[in-house]
Amino acid sequence: MRRGPGLRRRVGEGDWMDIEGAIGGNKYWNVAEGRRDYVYALALSRARIPAPGGRYVRATGLGRVIAPEPAARFCRKYRVLLVDSGSLTVVSVLTWRAFREAMANPDGILSALESGSLPRYINYRVISGIMSRDSGIQPQSPH
Repeated sequence: MRRGPGLRRRVGEGDWMDIEGAIGGNKYWNVAEGRRDYVYALALSRARIPAPGGRYVRATGLGRVIAPEPAARFCRKYRVLLVDSGSLTVVSVLTWRAFREAMANPDGILSALESGSLPRYINYRVISGIMSRDSGIQPQSPH
């Protein structure tokens, strides 16, 4: 699988192997252990095709999900989608680095999700703020 120059700059070789494994294995991840109402899935396309209530985007493990217009503009190939598994609707879009932080410390995401304060796009800077504000957990250093 070939990765574009923009993605090559943003993720390391080990992370790229994880992304390839997720695509090859058609994987998705629960937001937290024992919680199946929200899942993370890897986006396989941009959200371009109009759908009722937003736009369609292909995702690993779930197939076609609907991204509402505010979240659809952030959907890109290889980004991580936080999806409501009941309605198959995208709640938020994360970068790979932010996804790794969210998986390491799911309490911050869960509390922001339950309070309704989760932004549509989450990068490392946003997840750092969520982790420190909501749960008092400092994110792991990138190195």
